[in-house]
Amino acid sequence: MAQTLQPVVPPLVSDRPGFGESTEVVGRGAVQFESGLTFARVNPQQRQFTAPELLVRMGIARRVEVRVASDGYVAHSAETTAGSTWSDGHADLELGAKLKLLDAARAGVDLAVIPFMSLPTASEGFSTARYDPGFKIAALRQLPLGIGLAATFNTADATSDSGRVWERELSVGLVHGLGGPVDAYGEADGQFDSGRCDCSFDAGVTVGVGADGQFDVEAGRRVGGTGQEWFIGGGFVIRYRRH
Repeated sequence: MAQTLQPVVPPLVSDRPGFGESTEVVGRGAVQFESGLTFARVNPQQRQFTAPELLVRMGIARRVEVRVASDGYVAHSAETTAGSTWSDGHADLELGAKLKLLDAARAGVDLAVIPFMSLPTASEGFSTARYDPGFKIAALRQLPLGIGLAATFNTADATSDSGRVWERELSVGLVHGLGGPVDAYGEADGQFDSGRCDCSFDAGVTVGVGADGQFDVEAGRRVGGTGQEWFIGGGFVIRYRRH
């Protein structure tokens, strides 16, 4: 009796949580939805809430995916001497792609590049009102004991009050499986400007649900500069693939 071979299901690899990006693409014909929310304290007087932080990844080739992303709804609250203030609106839309350049099996390291363009689609006061291009480089090196060393370099030609400036950000983290569908990570992130580092540390856990789902939680805290004092968040991932 002939045996029917079942297709191998590729592991689900997401670009959330955390600041860094994965080196993997979703695969040809697959669509992956990644979403979540974040609550942050910017300083003792200001709070921020962001949702649904949506990223849609669509595989168009074995090594190429296209991407659409937006933080979605953003709300700020602040305490002033005159009382509480509140502002909210929707964030810019970002279009991009991810190209897998190197595989660890051949090169000893996984490497991908992510070019992107931020579009001025946000509410007034929540956007630079300009088209801001940039790119990311994501790398992953497998270490002994099942630990992965991941890094992402992110730079963008962004619009500021003084004109256009190249923003730079570097994230470096460790990923390790805790058993079964559970993975944990710890990450250091720094945004660099004029010799100053807005640095933070964050950590989180992801839990796989079947072959095509994931839940996650994360928390982070500033360790230098003027970034958010702390944040907490959570989210989920759903993948649709051709069978």
